[in-house]
Amino acid sequence: MKAAVLYGFGESLRIEDVPRPKASGASVLIRVVGAGVCHSDIHLWRGELEALVPPTFPLIMGHEVSGVVEEVGELVPPDIQPGTEVLVYWAYCEKDDKYARRGLYQLCGLRAAAGLAFYNGGYAEYMLVPHYRYLVPAKGLRDLESAATLTCAGTTAYRAIRKIIEKVDEDDYILIIGLGGLGIFGLQLARLLSGARIIGVDVKSEKVKHASRITSLRRGDVLIDLSKEPDAKRAVMEAAEGQSIKAVIDFVGSEKTIETYIDLLSPQGVYVIVGLGSQHGPKIPVHKMVLNELSIETVFYGSIRDLENVVALASRDLINYWDITTKIRLEEINEAFERLARGEALYRQVVVFR
Repeated sequence: MKAAVLYGFGESLRIEDVPRPKASGASVLIRVVGAGVCHSDIHLWRGELEALVPPTFPLIMGHEVSGVVEEVGELVPPDIQPGTEVLVYWAYCEKDDKYARRGLYQLCGLRAAAGLAFYNGGYAEYMLVPHYRYLVPAKGLRDLESAATLTCAGTTAYRAIRKIIEKVDEDDYILIIGLGGLGIFGLQLARLLSGARIIGVDVKSEKVKHASRITSLRRGDVLIDLSKEPDAKRAVMEAAEGQSIKAVIDFVGSEKTIETYIDLLSPQGVYVIVGLGSQHGPKIPVHKMVLNELSIETVFYGSIRDLENVVALASRDLINYWDITTKIRLEEINEAFERLARGEALYRQVVVFR
């Protein structure tokens, strides 16, 4: 089968013919339909995650995967058969514990990750999923290729919004930082699941324009093009009419964004860090946080239940994932990495196999 293989940090992925894996036991072989290019791929490719996620070279990357069941092992239940359209939950748990029993495979003690560490991913014509429990039926999705983005970007954004949904009222403001591949899902889900008013910001004019077309905003919602604003903090305060922000969802996660926007939180406000924009953040304003009962939360991916819930929403066309993808061939994967690394990818790039 054809695959894009990484042999070392910073190297170009090589398009090669490699042996097609076979399913046995509880494993399932997937014919890949779509494989999204995620910013985590860039962090891994650059070697920035080596201390946390030591990869095993050579590695077939690609963890955002949609596909069709090609072959099943003898222990796979009869409801999963060749021809079944599926999405792949990429966070594998090697030893079940209390987190795994709650469907929080991404937080279990002994983890592995498709296309990131120990297991090959979806930048290939076929992908072996080690256990059928990591498959979610894709029934009702209008675009299976683009639906690959739901498996990471959509699910991560959903979990981020779920973190704050019970903490905001209709007269509160939610601030979404970054309207790219993750933030565009966050913006849609915040509008879908919350009655609060929303402010979205980005430094790229094109992303702000597209976000306004893709998301059905309500009266009182504001999108801000920060490339035209000399003072980002003031621009947000003016959009909120002087009111402080109850919840911030930071899809950038840089030292600069955290330092800038944590100061805007209202009493009992929550700052959710999603992006991996910097390894270390700014100094935390401890006195202000204690005196106002502010909290910081983080999000690492989502549970398999989160992915199932995202699919349920997407199957009813409540999440627009088809208009935020650029479809590319496997042979274009290195150019896709470079575009994303330079910040030139508008939303999600998806490798498709036709």
